[in-house]
Amino acid sequence: MNDLPDGIRIREFAPEDKDKVEEFFSQMGGESRAFFNRGGGNYRTAMKYFEGTATNAVYYMAEYGGLMIGYLFLWDVNLSVPWLGIAVREEYKGRRLGRTLMQHAIDYSKGGGKGGILLTTHIANIRGQGLYEGMGFERMGMQNASEILYLLRFRQDA
Repeated sequence: MNDLPDGIRIREFAPEDKDKVEEFFSQMGGESRAFFNRGGGNYRTAMKYFEGTATNAVYYMAEYGGLMIGYLFLWDVNLSVPWLGIAVREEYKGRRLGRTLMQHAIDYSKGGGKGGILLTTHIANIRGQGLYEGMGFERMGMQNASEILYLLRFRQDA
């Protein structure tokens, strides 16, 4: 069941979006800060877009009613398998927005001829693991002591 309102738009960041992105990160609850923005790392990476120092990455937001409700990025987009990250606004969790963002990333990557997508998630992020595995990602092992490495391989036609 899709519990999302009509009118959600997924679009690339624009230079005038800095306040929306800052507000999105400021509203994150403890779980999102622990699993997605530990030490402010993903916030700093998003800000690189507005500083003009982002390279080899694409940044998207899910927007509804002028509010940023989801974040999607792909790093290393020049490689055959880019890295993915997503975050969902607190009040939109559990409403399938994460699945919508993931599908956008998959479509973008397949359309660009990529071989798959990589991501990591905190070992305690059970909700995220369910989403990733439900979208077809394979658990490849541990990247470090607290991060699980996932890979989604795109099948190549013979």
